[in-house]
Parts: sequence; structure tokens; C-alpha cells
Amino acid sequence: MTGARSAVLGAILAVAVAVAEQGLVRLVDASGAKDQPATVLVLLLAAFLGVLTAVITRVLQLPGAAAPTALVIGWILVPPVLGAIPSAATHLFARSAALSVSEGLALVVATIAASITLGVPGER
Repeated sequence: MTGARSAVLGAILAVAVAVAEQGLVRLVDASGAKDQPATVLVLLLAAFLGVLTAVITRVLQLPGAAAPTALVIGWILVPPVLGAIPSAATHLFARSAALSVSEGLALVVATIAASITLGVPGER
């Protein structure tokens, strides 16, 4: 049952990551930041999302690899799947699977932040 629990919670976490990532990008767009400040802001928010994903992974007592996996799946796979669902609500979070340079860097930063957070020993 542990494997099924991990898979289901990991899938839910990946959808939550996809929604949060699109929300962060829209937040940066709404802030009016341009060029380098926008990129820096996206990278900082991506690092926060990575740390948050790692903390949620630890709280749910999922395997350590679930956080980076959920980040990658949530960043790359979930948005095109949401775009395939014919609903106005899911199209808000849909985009193509192709990542721009800044999106790729944000994914790398989020994954590194999650890995570093998971590398810190928890309370005993």
C-alpha cells in the first residue's frame, strides 16, 4: 500500500506544482518586471517552490526522490495534459511541453533547492 500511496500523493503534488508554477509566472507578469529583474524574480520564486515541495514531501513522509520527480513532472508533463482536458478551468494552467530558457533555469533551481532541503537532516 505504501507504493500506491506514494504514487497517488506524488501525482497530486505534481499537479499542485504545475498550478503553483503557472501562478508564480502570472504573478511575475502582473508585477510588470521586465528582462533581468523578471528572470531573477522567477528564479527566487522557483527556489521557494522547490523548498516548499521538499517540505511537503517530508511532512507527507514520501520517499526523498518524490520532490524532484514531482517538480519535473509538474513543470513538463502536467501542463500539456491539463491543456488536453476540454475545460476552461484547466486551460488557465495549460501550456506546451517546450520550456523556454528561463523556465528551464527555474526548474533546475527548484530541483536543486528541493534536493538541498531534503539533504538537511530532519528533527529527531
